[in-house]
Amino acid sequence: MKKIFFTLALVVIGITASYAQKPQRDKLTAEQRAERAATVLEKKLTLTAEQKQKVKQIELDRIKKNDEWRNEDGKAMKAKMEDRKVFAQANKAKLDAILTADQQKTLAASQDEMRGKMKDRRGEKGGDRKGSKKGKGTTSPPPTTNN
Repeated sequence: MKKIFFTLALVVIGITASYAQKPQRDKLTAEQRAERAATVLEKKLTLTAEQKQKVKQIELDRIKKNDEWRNEDGKAMKAKMEDRKVFAQANKAKLDAILTADQQKTLAASQDEMRGKMKDRRGEKGGDRKGSKKGKGTTSPPPTTNN
């Protein structure tokens, strides 16, 4: 009986371990990621060929900058975050200069939808990030005691 139980436990552990392994995705180059991002925006916003090329170049610059930041060490994290924020705002201004008003609205709606999905995914992982505003200001009052 012990041998059967032990064998069954090993099988269950083996199956569980095999499902826990996530397949590795192929690493795309910066150019491939920029092309993919430009193609997605082209489909969502019906970009012209000229707009797509400009968007691809903006995305390539953004991706390369993000890779550069990712590869730096952890020093001066707040300064990096401020740099990223300024860069993101400049990037948005460049995109807005290329897109029509309708395309800008569609892009904004798409980005809002993506933010919502990311929040949902973060919630599924069972924890919010350090410094997150999630749940702040919604604490219940302390319990009252009757004397």
